[in-house]
Amino acid sequence: MALATIVVSISLILGVRPVSDPSPWLHLKVGAFLLDGGRFGLPDPWAPFATRTYLPTEWLPAIVGQETYQAFGLPGIAWLRCAGILGLLSALMWSARRSAGTATSAVVALVALVGAYNDLTERPQLVSLVFLAIAVGAWWRTGLDLKPRWWLVPMAWLWACCHGLWIVGIAFGLVCIAGLLLDRRLTRAATTRLLAVPVLSLAAAGLTPLGPRLLVTPFTVGANANEFVAEWQSTSARNPYALVTLAMLGLVILSWVRSHRQPPWWQIGFLITGIAATLAATRTIAVGAVIAVPLLAHEIQLFCGRPVVVRTRRSRSAWAALILVALLAAAPLSSARAQNPVAVPLRLQPQLAAIPSGTVVFAQGDISGWLFWADPGVKPVLDPRIEIYPAAHIRAFVSAMAAGPGWRQFVDRTGARYALVPIGSPIATALVERAAWSQLGKDADFVLLKAP
Repeated sequence: MALATIVVSISLILGVRPVSDPSPWLHLKVGAFLLDGGRFGLPDPWAPFATRTYLPTEWLPAIVGQETYQAFGLPGIAWLRCAGILGLLSALMWSARRSAGTATSAVVALVALVGAYNDLTERPQLVSLVFLAIAVGAWWRTGLDLKPRWWLVPMAWLWACCHGLWIVGIAFGLVCIAGLLLDRRLTRAATTRLLAVPVLSLAAAGLTPLGPRLLVTPFTVGANANEFVAEWQSTSARNPYALVTLAMLGLVILSWVRSHRQPPWWQIGFLITGIAATLAATRTIAVGAVIAVPLLAHEIQLFCGRPVVVRTRRSRSAWAALILVALLAAAPLSSARAQNPVAVPLRLQPQLAAIPSGTVVFAQGDISGWLFWADPGVKPVLDPRIEIYPAAHIRAFVSAMAAGPGWRQFVDRTGARYALVPIGSPIATALVERAAWSQLGKDADFVLLKAP
């Protein structure tokens, strides 16, 4: 119990901090738009250069976030983030607890939180990681007892209303089934029953309010993101979170080699999937950390040579009470620490409010989400919904941000009359020194410029 209290306390500390990610502002804007009865189409209501209809795949967290913001302000958003982290911790504990004791599960879950830390933000992706941890734990149990977990089907429907990572949960189930087939543990009837879970989950995802269009969004979003968004590109060898996650998976391999034990193919499938997710992109390091939890917890338990003690109702109640206390403590702590956001130019809001409605603003991609929220009348040249823009437009924007060849023609072609860009960036210097734009103000490492 003392160790569990320490782990929950550390998780609480990780969760209670100011709002610092640029994405929540866009999600708040989307939530307010949907609550007011708005619908996305072409032309896009906010983006004059979009060529595809935006599909709000994260509509449920956006609505919940907006309602929370209306009631409690930014501390409410910070509390939701803390609740998500505590929820992820609990899901990871459940994932590991089938094959390891409470102490081992708690320590491994905490290490996984460190590996996933880069994604423990105010984004809907945090909710998705909770669902993923539950799915990993469910398929781990299926690997042990071959029983289908039919409740994964309605969970897939809810998951698909929250974030696009739902497709990974389905793919993970297929990996587990393929491993069990290689282990020759499944009869034809058992294979049919297990395959029905991911197939029905896919069908459930197509029955959300967004309809069958949702089924292709994981591929349309990735088409632009893989080329232009840093977090979607291959993981750097120096990324500390990737190193933590790979260390977890490396310990599993070391345990297999040391014990001269042939692991089952379905566990090898878990391991390969975790390594692939960690190396594929910065954005999916957290996926690898979640997958590593039951693997590492299982190996540590075997190394200790102790039998797994079955969880009792009393232990479950104690854990629930501990999480409840942490959630209650997070409320005043969030109110004290999260009244004001960081990394956004709040002091430029008076100047932004003076910009005529409908004006095109050349804004850095991340900050344009906050710009939507701070000044809903302006039209950014590009915004975080990168999938709705043609690749040529994004390439031209990236080149212009670096003041590359043709930057002035691109700015003129978009009709931008204002710019909200990082201080000292190539485009800020070029606009001031070579195009005679004037400075209206600076804040949070951003400068607001106006065309002559």
